[in-house]
Amino acid sequence: NKSHVMHGKDNKDKEETYQEPRRKEEHDECDDDDDDDGVVSFREIAKREKGSVYVTQMETNFDFSKMVYRTSANEGKVFDVVRNGGQNNNMASSSSPPPPPPSLKHERAVTDTHFPVPNELTTILSCSHDNTVKEWDARTNNTKCVARVRIPNHILGKNGSVETCSIGGANETILAVSCGEKILFYDRRMIRQGGGEVIKQFEDAHSEIVTKLRFHPENRHILHTSSVDGLTCTFNLFNEIDDENSLVSIGTANAAINEFGFLSGARTSSNSKNILWALTGIEEIHLFDCDANGTTCGVEIGRVKNAREKAREAAKEAKMMNERKISSKSLSKKGLKDLIENGVDYVINVIDGGIANNHKYYACCGTINGTVGLFPIAYDQNGMKSGTSTQPLTLLAPEYVLPNDSSSGGDGHNDIVRCLVASSSSTVGASDGQKVHLYTGGEDSLVCAWTTTKERIETDANNTNNNNSFGGGALRNSPSSSFRSGRESPY
Repeated sequence: NKSHVMHGKDNKDKEETYQEPRRKEEHDECDDDDDDDGVVSFREIAKREKGSVYVTQMETNFDFSKMVYRTSANEGKVFDVVRNGGQNNNMASSSSPPPPPPSLKHERAVTDTHFPVPNELTTILSCSHDNTVKEWDARTNNTKCVARVRIPNHILGKNGSVETCSIGGANETILAVSCGEKILFYDRRMIRQGGGEVIKQFEDAHSEIVTKLRFHPENRHILHTSSVDGLTCTFNLFNEIDDENSLVSIGTANAAINEFGFLSGARTSSNSKNILWALTGIEEIHLFDCDANGTTCGVEIGRVKNAREKAREAAKEAKMMNERKISSKSLSKKGLKDLIENGVDYVINVIDGGIANNHKYYACCGTINGTVGLFPIAYDQNGMKSGTSTQPLTLLAPEYVLPNDSSSGGDGHNDIVRCLVASSSSTVGASDGQKVHLYTGGEDSLVCAWTTTKERIETDANNTNNNNSFGGGALRNSPSSSFRSGRESPY
């Protein structure tokens, strides 16, 4: 599959420059010719940024038709998934390419950018260390934002900086912005009219820097937050905005939370995203109940301790399965060699496998050479004997492998992968419900597109543990009835 490359603009004035050495190793060919064995195929290089630009964040809108990605060159860029690299890729054959999408520029490092509103598929929100929050329209091709607000210095304080932002509320009128450990609230309508006074402020919700804010994708008046203090908080802003009266629950991860997201819970007709995953700085994965209407909101229902080490062990298990020829086509040997021999170096995030995988949860883990493996999260049978209230979880052998460029003849990444997003085909209106489309971005300045090539084939070992798989399609034991109602330091 030949790559199609679209060049981005030159990025000359970068606040962040990176000169980290890259480890290069000679590639030893696998013994078997397995070009047709992989369950994931490289689709194309969707974007290539010029220079030493890192792609550090990727987010899609709610129908997976557009993507925005953040770079280390103080900007975000919009990418048309359907046109440029999705299910209906027609860029190569188009006689007249579309106008360039907006470049979401800031004066300093961009800290967050995403599509914040489910029913506004072209609205983008970004914030930066230049202490501004900007709203953009993805349909325009200029660099002028629709609205903006600058956080005043007297609110920022001496060490304050803007790290994350989100839009929500019953009528999508609330803008939430983090400033150090504080959370600021604005009336979005007033900002669009040129105003921009802080209407409310949470000063006691967290004791350290807030790392992420997101309104729930379905219950739009519910705000979820995470922080370096190791807490994830849930607020109900339907009736009022108050850091005490609006507080619904607190979850504790006992380490700084760097990232979180939402997963589908037990299968229902609405397929509600009532599970919140959180990734900590010590690479532990925590799963919390985030149903604000339930009595167990904030309760931790599962935890993967030492996720990186568990992924390394799971990759070795994949090697043993391959040697036993349990299922030679169930795992792509392109890149599996890198996962096994060089080992997993980091955890990227957690994704929902979608309909094709019965909404199983996957931990996405990578190597410094650019290989990514998708490891199913499952019950830890040994850990369950310990009698702990939180379900101990582990990682199984990777079911999907995204090989690096040296493992796949020049396709894929050649450096650390910073971000990954996924969507089942049903999300984008395609008929191939057994496929999952993936996009990755990394420190090699690339955004790569991937897709499954065939229905995933389970290994015997994974079938043995199939009933133990942890995800929206699996039955879980009831979470602990204990509920932590007060704040508690994780240290």
